[in-house]
Amino acid sequence: MPVHTSLPDAERPIGTFINAHVHPAWDQLNEYPRLTRHIQTMNYGLRQRRMPVHQFQGWYAAFLYNGNIVGGRYGRMTTLVSDQAAEACASKTLTQTYAAAADLPVAGGKAFAADAEAAAHQLLAAGGSWVVKPDAARRGRGVSLQVTESGFPDAWKRAVRLRPRGARSSQEVVVEPFHDGLLVRFFVVGGTSYAAAVRVPLFVIGDGSSTVADLVRASFEHRSVHALLKSTLPSLGSVLSELPDPLTGETVLERGDLRMLQEDGRLTAGGLPFDVTDMVSPALRSLAERAAQSIPGLGAAAIDLITPALNSADGAVIVDADAWASVLIHRFPAFGRRRRVMWELTQMLSLRAQYWDSPRLPLISSSVEDAD
Repeated sequence: MPVHTSLPDAERPIGTFINAHVHPAWDQLNEYPRLTRHIQTMNYGLRQRRMPVHQFQGWYAAFLYNGNIVGGRYGRMTTLVSDQAAEACASKTLTQTYAAAADLPVAGGKAFAADAEAAAHQLLAAGGSWVVKPDAARRGRGVSLQVTESGFPDAWKRAVRLRPRGARSSQEVVVEPFHDGLLVRFFVVGGTSYAAAVRVPLFVIGDGSSTVADLVRASFEHRSVHALLKSTLPSLGSVLSELPDPLTGETVLERGDLRMLQEDGRLTAGGLPFDVTDMVSPALRSLAERAAQSIPGLGAAAIDLITPALNSADGAVIVDADAWASVLIHRFPAFGRRRRVMWELTQMLSLRAQYWDSPRLPLISSSVEDAD
């Protein structure tokens, strides 16, 4: 049964995390004057391993070793990902089906055809809050969070309108219980997690005199020292036009009053990646690794979990697997230590190149200190 989130924002799991970790570290926001993109970082790492990259027109590239093509890339997805795994990652319900088959906890929900709005609406009769999204949603397009029965028609129309239109993309819409917790993204290579980050949605904390608009403006200005955050900021106008009721841009919050302005923790929605690699429990890390291992041939991907807390896997659910994920939130976190997961990814590609005809690969070093 989904639960409607009626707690004050400060008492929700994300509010507790912000007050305990983000707000105290606000003045220690990481400074990154320059930004190296995912593909650039991968190409550099492969060259360091004597694997030249031949870029074709469009999104395709081939990796060479000793003059032979030994792998490749389409966009950010490499040949570490099998066709079966790519198909699974292109559908949120299929991702969760594999995880459930491995007896792992999943967010749940049901997929409906685009013309089955009435049948989907019946789920919301149970009350509570829900998530409505395209089954093939990427980058948050068409995703509506904390949807109640009254807001369902608009959320459904949005999901249908923003479905990916590719021939191989699922055209269904998913209605899923809303789980109130921390959205943690793990980056898993070869079945091992090398980084984890909480995706903190946009928030403000009142000072007793500034308006919400002023607080958002100050938050955005504070991020100017961080190249990734600065390059992905939403416009102030778009944020103010989507404020949750009863807030307006002119609202003045009391000192210390924490308010979540978004549920979406993506960078382009004003989110902040907070590195928690050393904070997550072994059980939570293992859950992410087993989720990746449950999909055949998924050699490298981001695994998204929602969990009530970082020190336990109790109540955690698997939400998504993303074979197209960027490493940038781990390489350039807003807070915490940067993680060089591209080193591990290119190491796996290198091992595949060297031992492609061997029945077993050697173990990857656990070092994350080498430059990527």
